[in-house]
Amino acid sequence: MGYTALYRKFRPQTFSEMVGQEHITRTLRNQIIANRVGHAYLFNGVRGTGKTTSAKVLARAVNCLNPQDGEPCNECEICKAALDGSLTDIVEMDAASNNSVEDIRSIREEVNFLPTKAKYRVYIIDEVHMLSQGAFNALLKTLEEPPEYIIFILATTEPQKIPATIISRCQRFDFKSISHDKMKQCLENIISKENITIDDGAIEEIINNSKGGMRDAIGLLDQASAFCNNNITANDIEELSGNISIKQIRTFLSNIMQKEYNVIFDSISNYSSNGKDFALICEKIINYIREGILYKKKINTDKILDEDKNIFDKLSDTDLYDLIDYLSDTLVKVKNSYQKELTFEVQMIQMIDKIFNKESNVSRETLINEIKAENTNVPRETSINEIKAENINVPRETLKIENKTDSVIEELKSVRINNILRNATKQNITFIKDLWSNINEYLINEKYKMVAGMLVNATPVAASKKGVIITLPLESSISRIEKEYDNSKELLKEIYDQNYKIVYISEQYWK
Repeated sequence: MGYTALYRKFRPQTFSEMVGQEHITRTLRNQIIANRVGHAYLFNGVRGTGKTTSAKVLARAVNCLNPQDGEPCNECEICKAALDGSLTDIVEMDAASNNSVEDIRSIREEVNFLPTKAKYRVYIIDEVHMLSQGAFNALLKTLEEPPEYIIFILATTEPQKIPATIISRCQRFDFKSISHDKMKQCLENIISKENITIDDGAIEEIINNSKGGMRDAIGLLDQASAFCNNNITANDIEELSGNISIKQIRTFLSNIMQKEYNVIFDSISNYSSNGKDFALICEKIINYIREGILYKKKINTDKILDEDKNIFDKLSDTDLYDLIDYLSDTLVKVKNSYQKELTFEVQMIQMIDKIFNKESNVSRETLINEIKAENTNVPRETSINEIKAENINVPRETLKIENKTDSVIEELKSVRINNILRNATKQNITFIKDLWSNINEYLINEKYKMVAGMLVNATPVAASKKGVIITLPLESSISRIEKEYDNSKELLKEIYDQNYKIVYISEQYWK
């Protein structure tokens, strides 16, 4: 006989063997004992929490010839036939591959016939949210008033995709993620029975990577036991799961705090070449920062090691909260990006600039006030001449001074234009133009859709390594886009991975 995967070998055969779903198994057993079994059930929850297993146990229990306290005996003729898959009265259907109207119509025709051996004919429809709208409509009437010998059990991970008319006709049970302690207890039981040698750190890594799914945890344990002939360590689990170790997280976070850009980029490159999952890396760093917040609040401090305390003590509460925010944003962007490594790199650099380059994070209001103060003390001609003489790359914020300094603003724009043109090359503008159409992809982006809409009609006309001149058809468009200057600058960084200084001018002015 071939090898049986551990998650199949240790699949619970009774309600009492199930892990972490006592609120559901108790209700189902009581219904069976009281002979109050419903005609339709909806089992909802994340993957690997026991939905299909519960459906199979329930199907056997309602048909068992010798039920024991609401449990199937697994010894009678019906139970044995159900366990070996020969009982035709228990029908399992995968809605992911059988989601058409015809598939459901075949069920509607079958329900008119009595069960062949069992008391009930049970239909288990897995991933039911994958059914088409027509299939749901075809199922609706049968689900509402089925014959007394028919039971439907629908299982899904996405109940929001199921029509409310279907849900309202079912008894809904929400399966919880398996708790840490329950999962550890179950894994240790399997490890003992299978004589697997594994250290505690590896078990913790398995639990952390499974995200509350028992099947995922057992599957990762199975994979690790095949990968390692001897002792399974935490490093083995990290290698298999595509994650990084706590030691690597400490080092990476330290490099971020010290703004060691070259080391950070080398680390990210190594993660990519070693097949690491950047989404998992984000999640693990977020969990690590969470431990820092708990440590700062003096919660669970016994679990914090000295090397972790050295890092957390250097970070303020605000730093920790900001890190969580940026890493959460990074997680979303990485999951939705086709260039995950590039996205992760850009996000890390932005995070450093925002959190740890605080001396350069001068607020817009502060900068404007300083410029106003300078303008009241320095003659206009003097300030402009000094700018010209020193060839200063004036910050964009200086272009947002009150109307009385409009002439100064225009002069500053001219300085920046001249700086860009002095260093402009054909190669630089070609690079800008080649990727300019990527702006279209941000028209549905919640953050950038407004500025992307304005830039769609814009044209880059000259560029250096540090700046770009962009023209717009109408003079009136200039003031609108300049109000979104920071956002447009961030958008260009998203596309080009480069912080450009931007000057917006009209097409007529450029000519």
